[in-house]
Amino acid sequence: MEDAQGRYNLRNLVNNGEIVDKELESLRRLAALLQLPTQTADLIAERMLESQGQAPSADDKPGDTAGASAERPPPLPLMLPRDISGVQGINPEAADRLAPYIVVLDENTPVNANTASPEVIAARVPDLSLAEARSLVAERERISYFNSTGEVRTRLGAKGSVVTDAEISTNSRFFFVRGEVK
Repeated sequence: MEDAQGRYNLRNLVNNGEIVDKELESLRRLAALLQLPTQTADLIAERMLESQGQAPSADDKPGDTAGASAERPPPLPLMLPRDISGVQGINPEAADRLAPYIVVLDENTPVNANTASPEVIAARVPDLSLAEARSLVAERERISYFNSTGEVRTRLGAKGSVVTDAEISTNSRFFFVRGEVK
């Protein structure tokens, strides 16, 4: 069993038909930490927007209410981390490298600081270095788990003051369960 909220949720990228800038910055930081082109994050955000039927097609003309998007359904939504390999402009190596750090859940979710990797925590908390995130994870391992988001914020110091409960938490509701039937 794996905590799905230990990963960055791509669903957070889009709200009310618009890309959420703060979420896009988090995904850009994650891409940079993984040494991927930052355009990877932009391409994924655009795909999330398009798959929700929110973005205009390049074939549409302003004022054309019967444009190509009316004839063509939106692209299939990203459902699994490996689906990003189908996003035009993202190479397969980048998709493989990013997949273990992302998830697409049914709703917006915070990252669980008790199960997230240092890379996901550093991406989620603005100005937090990967070394600082590794220290936080080492502290988490030493004490077993954080009891509250307040405790996480305290351990992050001033950098923790900018993180909300919608961005980071200490509990989860979504999990991956893998099994084998013989």
